Amino acid sequence: MANRKDRSQPNHDPRPKADPGPAISQPYGRVYEITVRGQLANDWSDWFDGLQMTTSAGGDTVLCGTIVDQAALMGVLNKLNRLNVTLLSLSQVNHTKQY
Repeated sequence: MANRKDRSQPNHDPRPKADPGPAISQPYGRVYEITVRGQLANDWSDWFDGLQMTTSAGGDTVLCGTIVDQAALMGVLNKLNRLNVTLLSLSQVNHTKQY
């Protein structure tokens, strides 16, 4: 039993740890533009996770802003579905736009 390792001792790895780099190496989330038929009041902006709401020239509502991940995007789409609005378009837009 001389070769048995004492399990009470923590593993010690003598190799140097790799530097993980900066905490955030890429932008947090993606910018989306969602267009729905008809007009929604700006009061709904908070319910849509702070997306900026504007009215297009054709009278439809455009929601724009950063959505952190696919689950959050599905959350917004589910909210629109519960309001029974018609989704006209969904697109990822250039990150250089400011919302």
